[in-house]
Amino acid sequence: MKSKLQQLSEMVAKAIDVFESKSENIDTIMGIIDKSLRNQGMKADAITIDCIALDKKIVILLHDDEPDEVDIALGNKEGDIYSSSKYQLAKISETVIVGIMEVNFIS
Repeated sequence: MKSKLQQLSEMVAKAIDVFESKSENIDTIMGIIDKSLRNQGMKADAITIDCIALDKKIVILLHDDEPDEVDIALGNKEGDIYSSSKYQLAKISETVIVGIMEVNFIS
């Protein structure tokens, strides 16, 4: 696993712990996609945060050709994307991820 993906996945895991401690009724599942996108020809890795009970998903994409940015897409289990935003990787933190989870999974 690439170091950027590993660092971001550790941050996401910590953010999930914080989120779940604040929102005891909402369970999430984290996934790391580090090979299947590449096998499909996409030069990117991804981290997913799924809330199965609500049929909602957050996808954090790390593109090889945009090393200082991440795309964060909000959608559902089926793969429909409702919105997507670019963030500077340096500005992503546990707090930012928790905020995105709160907006997507609680609001």
